[in-house]
Amino acid sequence: MAVLSLILLPMPALAHSVQTDYRMVSDALEIQSTFSTGEALEGAPVTIYAPNDPTRPWLQGTTDPQGTFSFQPDPKLVGEWSVKIGSETDDHGDILTVPVSNRGVELDAISQNPYDAPHKLARQVFVGGAVLGSMGAVSWFRWRRRAT
Repeated sequence: MAVLSLILLPMPALAHSVQTDYRMVSDALEIQSTFSTGEALEGAPVTIYAPNDPTRPWLQGTTDPQGTFSFQPDPKLVGEWSVKIGSETDDHGDILTVPVSNRGVELDAISQNPYDAPHKLARQVFVGGAVLGSMGAVSWFRWRRRAT
C-alpha cells in the first residue's frame, strides 16, 4: 500500500505536447509555440545560442501572450543556432536548430529536436521500483534462510 501511495501521489495533470511554428518577418525569425490544444505557450522562457558559443546564451527573453517571440540572428555568425523554448524545470518546451548561412536564415532547413525535460512521474517510478526491489530482496533472503 505504501508503494502505491508513492506512485499515485496527487500531481498536476500531465498535459500536452508543444508545437512550435516559425516564419520570417522581414529579417527576423518569428516563432510561435502552442500546446497541442491550440493554447498559446505564454510567458515561456526563450534562450538563443549562437554557433560561435553554444554554451552561453546569445539572447534571452519570453514569449508574449500569443506564444510568439522574434529575433534576428547576427548574419556574421554563420552556422547552426539553437533556440530553446521552455525551462529546465518545465515539462513543456521545444528546441529548434536554425541554420544561418551568408544568405540569412535557411527556413526550410530548420529542425526540431527532442525536448529532454524530466518527466514528472520519473521520481515516483524510481522510488516505487527501489521499494519493490528492496522488498523482493528481503523476501528472498528470508526464504533462503528458512530453506537452509
